Order: sequence, then structure tokens, then C-alpha cells
Amino acid sequence: MRLSKYYQQATLLPFLITIVITSIFIVLENKSYRSEWFTPEAIIGMGILMTFLYCLMMNVLCLTIFLCKLEGVRNNRLLTFLSWFLLPLSPCIFIIIHEYRYYLDIGLSSASNDLQYLGLLNGPFIIGLIWSFIRYRKALKMP
Repeated sequence: MRLSKYYQQATLLPFLITIVITSIFIVLENKSYRSEWFTPEAIIGMGILMTFLYCLMMNVLCLTIFLCKLEGVRNNRLLTFLSWFLLPLSPCIFIIIHEYRYYLDIGLSSASNDLQYLGLLNGPFIIGLIWSFIRYRKALKMP
């Protein structure tokens, strides 16, 4: 299988799943939002737009998968692993650690919805990367 197929498996399906799941979550979470400045529709629209932009950023960061076309990277398990996971998972891990530390300071009881959102936002990409990496490594072992 071509490397572009693994890229699509790692990004396209997680992109679609993330957009759908987080959009539903944002609508349910903000349908009764009250503010002086924003309407619930504006907050929902901004949330969906930010989710879309985050997913685009993740897809761009996953382009490092194509480094596996280089023979030196493809034949080295560590470099293959790093090209597959290091750059794409760095923002996920950074955001999750930052939010977790923030909510430890102010109390985890107020963090439940935000941490659920982060899980819904990053979970499909993490699962997609792991799934496509395993399939790629199995395909390399086959003659």
C-alpha cells in the first residue's frame, strides 16, 4: 500500500470523526449559553470553526509521515516512530498537560467538560495515528 493511503487513514477519518463528534458536543454544551457579547449561535459557530482549524493543523503536522519514503527513515524503527508520532502528537500532549495542570490549580470539578472536549478533539487523531502506524509496520514486514 502506498504511504498516502496510510496518511489518509491517520488523518481523513479522524478529521471527519472529530468534526462530527465535537460539533455535537459544542452544540449540546452551548445551546443555553448566555453572555452580554455573544449569542449561543456565535459561540457554537466559533467552536466549530476552531475545531476545524485545529483538525487542519493536525493534518499538516501529520505530513511528517511522508518522511518514511526516505530509505534511512523507513529502515530505522526509531526514526519511523518519531516521524509518525513526534510532531503530530506534540500539540496534543502539550495542550492536555497544560489544561490538566491549570485545572489542578483551580480544582478539577470545573474541568469535566473541557477535558471531555480535549479528549474528543485529540482522541480520534491519536487512535488514527496508532492504527495506521501498526498497519504500516505490518505491511513492511510482509514480503
